Amino acid sequence: MKQQYNDRTIPRIALLLALLVAGCTPQQSLYKEDVTAKALTSGGTVHTRVLAAAEDWRNSGVEVAEGQEYGVTATGKWKTYGTCNVTGPDGVGMYGPLCFKLPLFPEVISGFSHSTLIARIGDEGAPFAIGDNLKFVAQASGPLYFRINDTYGATADNEGYADVEVTAFGGSQPEITTAPAAQTALAAQVAAAASGVPRVALVIGNSNYQQSPLKNPVNDANAMAESLRRLGFSVILKLDANQREMELAIDEFGRKLVGGQHVALFYFAGHGVQVDGSNYLIPTEAAIRRQSDVRYKAVDVGQVLGAMGEATDNLNIVILDACRDNPLPRSFRSSARGLAQVHGPKGTIIGFATSPGSTAADGEGDHGVYTKHLLESLPEPGISIEQVFKRVLQGVNAETGGLQTPWTESSFTGDFSFNPG
Repeated sequence: MKQQYNDRTIPRIALLLALLVAGCTPQQSLYKEDVTAKALTSGGTVHTRVLAAAEDWRNSGVEVAEGQEYGVTATGKWKTYGTCNVTGPDGVGMYGPLCFKLPLFPEVISGFSHSTLIARIGDEGAPFAIGDNLKFVAQASGPLYFRINDTYGATADNEGYADVEVTAFGGSQPEITTAPAAQTALAAQVAAAASGVPRVALVIGNSNYQQSPLKNPVNDANAMAESLRRLGFSVILKLDANQREMELAIDEFGRKLVGGQHVALFYFAGHGVQVDGSNYLIPTEAAIRRQSDVRYKAVDVGQVLGAMGEATDNLNIVILDACRDNPLPRSFRSSARGLAQVHGPKGTIIGFATSPGSTAADGEGDHGVYTKHLLESLPEPGISIEQVFKRVLQGVNAETGGLQTPWTESSFTGDFSFNPG
């Protein structure tokens, strides 16, 4: 069968020809200074800059010791080819309609995008992925090197850089970590991005209410946003938002979903109420003095579902940890507690912190009970979204002694995993 080419493959083919012509000429190092690697004492840090266009490995200046724990954080923007997307050192979001993987241009580490920050220990060490944040225990002693995960010999057209900080932690560790959890999460993030379907999330956490403040929603939202980012989502995060901020965020969220398929996720933690069968999310500054105020000073869940329904998404996920005790003044509270059932557009899964008409616990720890179990289950590799919600149901039921029963409604008939594994 004859190989078919289109205008998307031409840029990379042109680059290959250029490489073949120039392949006999060694690339001059872009790193001019000589760096001598030195051991770091506990708590010590070293900073270095890694260039996307550099072919050679960047000596970080750190001599790592076998069994010692280190942390690496990286910031910056870079890209690996003119038609590819700009990314951070995590490499997420690089590929697009005019930028995709070709066998002719393999990554240094398979399974991570070409624009992921990677490292190795010593001149002969096996490369491992760093992304934008990783803690690891050194499995050998030697200089720590960094590089972009782009094809050997194909970095000349790259742009940008990553600023990297290396920190040494406490004493040596008795066990060597061969697959750090952060690297597993990064693998999930890149696998999700490589699936070709963009993931977009709007996360809102409201704690600082004028009436009935809550302890955990801001913590919940921050943790959820971080977890979703590691799972390949582009996240809009709003904390202690007023009505206008919430509605603007929903509008921005909806605009991101227009054009092509997406996995769209909306998460809200805070106060929520039902009035006459409709569900409303309460902004932090809402001055609700009578029940009729809710319609004008809160945000109808229908606005979110409407934004999702207008887009051609293959999956919509709505998670409402918003069934805490009704914040309305006692003199005019509706007799209905918690939230009402919601019917979203086709292809929607809706997760409630508790069953319709019931209330949920804010949680004694740093997170609400429902979100705590979500955070534990979302990154689990290889399990379906239905299994995620089932595990959450089992965990919350067990922790609350059956007093809180999470609820899920679904019209999604496909297959989806947050972490394909």
